[in-house]
Amino acid sequence: MKIFFAIAVFGITTSSIAETLSFPSFRIEVEDGWMHSIERGPQAHHDMGDLISIYHPNGNGILKMQFYRTPDFVSKERLRNMTNVDWSTPLIWQNWGDYTGYQYDYLERGLFHRQWWLANERTIILIVYDSNTESKDIEIDEINKIVNSITANES
Repeated sequence: MKIFFAIAVFGITTSSIAETLSFPSFRIEVEDGWMHSIERGPQAHHDMGDLISIYHPNGNGILKMQFYRTPDFVSKERLRNMTNVDWSTPLIWQNWGDYTGYQYDYLERGLFHRQWWLANERTIILIVYDSNTESKDIEIDEINKIVNSITANES
């Protein structure tokens, strides 16, 4: 019985609890232990959202997101035109939560970078993950889980 109780307590203490961050166009889940900040400032356009930064205090990188509301639905072509990736580099259309779009990874000066350009109807979310290490595997599973948790809010 003591072993069963110890296993049950261990299972409870290691389970993670996600916090839901809610914004006008979407919600996102951030696991327990991860921190976030929101930079509110003078906006160039009223349809541009705040800059959201998500990071783990003991981690190696930071995830930054910003959303934009557009007057029209966002097509694949329009979203591809927003990327800074050369047209000779193929980008694959993928699903991330309720959003779809492109992801691109690269190393530059020993740093790992992952970018997403995601859309859902008239909302675009631009996401950048920068890590101070060449090893993308350090916290990339957690970062992917956060990005994959994006849920569109009802308009």
